[in-house]
Amino acid sequence: MALRDVRTPAALIAVTLAIVAGVIVWLAWDGPADNAGPSRIDIVLGEARPPATASIAPAVPQASPAPTITAAPGLSVAAPTPAPSPPPQAAALPAAPAAVAPPAPPAAPPLPPALQRESRVVETMLVPPKLPRVQTGPALPPAPDPKLVRASAVGPLPIIGADGRAPWKVYARPFDAADTRPRIAIVVSGLGLSGAATEAAIQGLPGAITLAFAPYADDLGSWLTLARAAGHEVLINVPMEPLDYPRNDPGPLTLLTSLDSKANVERLEWMLGRAAGYVGVADFMGSRFTASRRNLRPVLQSLAERGLMFVDSRSAADSVVPEVAQEVGVPWVQSTQSLDEVVARSAIDARLAELERRARDQGRAIGIGAPYPATLERIAQWAMEADKKGFVLVPVSALANEKKAR
Repeated sequence: MALRDVRTPAALIAVTLAIVAGVIVWLAWDGPADNAGPSRIDIVLGEARPPATASIAPAVPQASPAPTITAAPGLSVAAPTPAPSPPPQAAALPAAPAAVAPPAPPAAPPLPPALQRESRVVETMLVPPKLPRVQTGPALPPAPDPKLVRASAVGPLPIIGADGRAPWKVYARPFDAADTRPRIAIVVSGLGLSGAATEAAIQGLPGAITLAFAPYADDLGSWLTLARAAGHEVLINVPMEPLDYPRNDPGPLTLLTSLDSKANVERLEWMLGRAAGYVGVADFMGSRFTASRRNLRPVLQSLAERGLMFVDSRSAADSVVPEVAQEVGVPWVQSTQSLDEVVARSAIDARLAELERRARDQGRAIGIGAPYPATLERIAQWAMEADKKGFVLVPVSALANEKKAR
């Protein structure tokens, strides 16, 4: 009896140890190798792929160029670049080749290489202020009129129609000529280089204000279309040689007194071919060129033959534009004064007040400004009060062929 009592605990211990050993062996054994179950799972960006055979083969090339990393035998994971470093015991599979996109059709560059390099203007005008909501006016008809344009190697060039219609009249903003109040025209020049300033001028200024666009602007035709849709008649700025050229350079295709008439007309035509639907051109700088009768005459003659008008910014005190324009028969106007030689609100307000005085004395006046934030803001505020003061705001074409400004 005593012996049985002593051996019983030992037997129990032996049985317990045998059970534990059996469990350990069972847990360590994963069954016979066969192909009945999945031995590989490919995961590509979280998407499970169909089961594959036990052999590890390169994954089928996918559209994504992400490399495939083998994390362990029987498990491969395609990870986005950059991929984690593979474990030392696993070799990385070759990356799937990237899909080759079909070549895009060649597009004609909007500007020649010289202009692409030299005409990029650093945008320093800051963000224009929010202008007061104005009634821009009815949209002008779509342009160009197919009967007033001719295709050329440099783009669509304006022509006088077979019926005698001239582009400067067809594309002009309508105006009631019976209105006898003093007339004031304002031109905002140099648009298209700053998207923010251009949008502010188109949408925030009354439609009666004329907008002039730089020929170097990207997608110039779209800007002109938007401006006309808001009721503005439009001009193209033509850079012309200033007195301090080349220290002050208006651009690589500037009309120069050192070039012959053929070269200058070719440069003019390149600028005219950049878009369509404008009433004419306005000089940009040009203090030397507009004072040279020999150089100016063939340019104005070309504009006359195309039915366009010319706006003289009066950058030259001795400008010969009025005399030459009348000789060749091109419609023309001459600026009364610049509005923002000093870019300050008080100075611009003083120039607008002077413009009013000149309009009362002479019956008309023309002011030209740049798209500076202060200029746009003061013009917008002034335009809201012009009617109450007894003035009528008119497009610049409404003053063409009038007497020379004093």
